[in-house]
Amino acid sequence: MAPTPAVPEADHQDDDDDIPEGTGVDLRVAVRRLKARNTAPGPDGLPGKAWVLASEALGPRLEGLLSACLERGQFPLRWKTGKLVLIRKPGRPADSPSAYRPVVLLDEVGKLFERVIANRLAEHLAGTGPDLAEHQFGFRKRRSTVDAIMRVRALTTGDAVARGGGVVLAVSLDIANAFNSMPWSCIREALRYHRVPTYLRRIVGDYLTDRAVIYPGRNGEWNRREMSCGVPQGSVLGPPLWNIGYDWVLRADLPTGVSVVCYADDTLVLAQGGSYEAAAETMTYGVAIVVERIRQLGLEVTVRFKIPSFVYLWSSEWNVSTYTSRSRSLSSWGNHLEVASDTVNIELVNKNSK
Repeated sequence: MAPTPAVPEADHQDDDDDIPEGTGVDLRVAVRRLKARNTAPGPDGLPGKAWVLASEALGPRLEGLLSACLERGQFPLRWKTGKLVLIRKPGRPADSPSAYRPVVLLDEVGKLFERVIANRLAEHLAGTGPDLAEHQFGFRKRRSTVDAIMRVRALTTGDAVARGGGVVLAVSLDIANAFNSMPWSCIREALRYHRVPTYLRRIVGDYLTDRAVIYPGRNGEWNRREMSCGVPQGSVLGPPLWNIGYDWVLRADLPTGVSVVCYADDTLVLAQGGSYEAAAETMTYGVAIVVERIRQLGLEVTVRFKIPSFVYLWSSEWNVSTYTSRSRSLSSWGNHLEVASDTVNIELVNKNSK
């Protein structure tokens, strides 16, 4: 069982609301997205292309089914079971568990319904809100890894850094088994914080119950495992639900000079100061706050200095060189955090260099 996280409750009352029409439009949009993809089928064995071909004849019946599911707040039980497959990660030993990424193959018709729900969640967050934190760049429209990199670049080369002293440190936080470990209770409470309409909270709440995966055993038979936490990797609804649940971490009140840039679960904490020592002290406080928030969600986290860490010192007296620190831990507010790297490489850059 997942731990019960200590997360603050939303400060507003639930409102009764009607279910907006337009399921047919949402379904047609989802079918067009499915048409452009070529993914492996789920347990029912029906590929997405089969549903695309059948949508003209079955569209009205499927629309009626999904509308009824939204009204009743029920996500069909059959669509909650996925087939677990392991995708080999390149460059890692085959006998290591970390060499494989678990992916859950779900029925394509269930993923059509997931896309309808996900689109409505996105429309609510962007139009009514509260929206997700500005510095979350993963799984969001009109945002990409390039935008995240440009944000880091702005934080490490901007005028604000020069005015603040010119030194910037970056620490990467590694969340263990992140997507499979997010407690469902965190997601449900986060939906209330973001004032998600009642009917969407009901359907998501049902989506996050009675989930299971099937996987092949040693004897060739299929085994079944019930799930009690996490968002399925390979689903449509999983990524936005991760963002919603993790958003509480990104709303932390951080010390002056500390910033966070996030892409899904990849979390980078940056701190600036007038010297390396000052920036490191600020970083210690900032990392302690962010790590504590992550742990309160019931997630496990380790701290890694980014290799090489970002440490830019603007001064006409410096030439490009490298400074190495042997520190392997950060300690603050009762948190002792081991650093996974042997050294921290710090680049000193002449502000006049190109």
